[in-house]
Amino acid sequence: MSRFLETIKLLNGEFYNLEYHQQRLSDTCSHFKLTDIKLHSFLKDQSIPRKGLYKCRIVYGADQTKFECIPYHAKSVKSLKLVESDSIDYQFKWEDRTEMNQLFNQRGDADDVIVVKNGLVTDSSYANLLFWNGKNWLTPNEPLLRGTQREFLIKTELIKQTTVSISDLRKFEKVKLINSMLEMQGPEIAVSNIII
Repeated sequence: MSRFLETIKLLNGEFYNLEYHQQRLSDTCSHFKLTDIKLHSFLKDQSIPRKGLYKCRIVYGADQTKFECIPYHAKSVKSLKLVESDSIDYQFKWEDRTEMNQLFNQRGDADDVIVVKNGLVTDSSYANLLFWNGKNWLTPNEPLLRGTQREFLIKTELIKQTTVSISDLRKFEKVKLINSMLEMQGPEIAVSNIII
C-alpha cells in the first residue's frame, strides 16, 4: 500500500497548526482504513530540536511510521510556468510524488509550476496558491491538496475561495505560495511572471 506524508512546522520547539494536521491525517487514515495517529501523543515521544526552524515529516502507512526533522530554508521562487494534467490525483498527501515531479520537470526556465487540471488553476508543485486582486487574497476552490495553512486561512476568513481559470489570471496582480512551512510569508510573484 502507498504511504502518506504529513509535514509540520517546528519553530523553537513549538509545532504549528496541529489541529489541521490532525484532521487531514485522520481523514486519510479513515479513508484508507489505517490506524489513526494521535499527533499530540506521537510528537511528545519524539526527540526534537528546541531552537530554530524545522520541517518535521511524518511518513505513515500500513506498515510503519517514520519521523524526521530537517532544517528549513524557503526556496526562492520568482517565476512560474503553467503545466496541464487532467489525471493528477493529489487529494491525499502521498509520499510518492513521481507524477508531481514529472510536472515540475516541465518548468523550463521558470522556478516552479502551476498545475492546471480540467482547465482550472490548482496548486504549485509544493504549495497552495493565493491570488491578489488589489483588495483580497483569493485561493482556487479546486486545489490538488487542501493544505493545512490554506484551511486555517479559510476558516479564519483571511482568504476567500474562487474559481480560477487560465483566462482569470489577468484579473490578478500577484500570486503568493503558501504551505505549512511558509504560512503567509511565502514568495509573491507578479502575474506577469507566469509563463502560459
